[in-house]
Amino acid sequence: MTGIEYIKNAVSELLRDNSNGHDDKHVFRVYNTAMKFCDALPNANRDLVAAAALLHDCDDYKLFGEESERLQINTRRILSGSGFDADFCEKCINIVKTIGYSKRLKGIAAYGIEGAIVSDADMCDASGGIGMLRCIEYRAGANKPFFDPDCLPTGEQMDANTYRSSSVDPCVNHIFNKILHLRDMCLTEPGRKCAEIRHKTIVNFLTAYFDEIDTPQAWKDLLKKHA
Repeated sequence: MTGIEYIKNAVSELLRDNSNGHDDKHVFRVYNTAMKFCDALPNANRDLVAAAALLHDCDDYKLFGEESERLQINTRRILSGSGFDADFCEKCINIVKTIGYSKRLKGIAAYGIEGAIVSDADMCDASGGIGMLRCIEYRAGANKPFFDPDCLPTGEQMDANTYRSSSVDPCVNHIFNKILHLRDMCLTEPGRKCAEIRHKTIVNFLTAYFDEIDTPQAWKDLLKKHA
């Protein structure tokens, strides 16, 4: 068994039962997307990208708490059994520490080209059709509405202070305040190309949805700013 195969199995065991959009299926989508980005960026260390992509949610504060994220408890445990050397493991941990939307809002930069690739792959999985479904599933699980026509968002990107409290927002508000800004946060050329396609999917869906339910014009005008 290779080190990457070991990490795949360990991550699947850790995350497979998660139900808030950060399960092993999400991780493997990010992994697959990151590998495609690597094809266009041959200078990146593929094993490092693969390991970081697979491990990027293993200590997410939303799943395991602040202490786990700070110490990278699960990531370190899994890497210790992977067979990779200490230098590789430390670089991987440094990458994982920079991955996440809230970290980007705090000004934390991606760690190297490998970190940029994983960050872009993670951003892309929060957009497009799959991003829409993840948002809907998460909000439905929290008993939050998909759309409230009387709750018009600013359309401005959330900051680090408001992001963690945004889970109470309706799904469409979250799309305006976060997801429609992800395209502009990508760091690599293949990431930007992927994000552009997925951005258009979100805009096209909301355009059709707003037309079908005769949404107030203010919503349509706000959407045009993101087209």
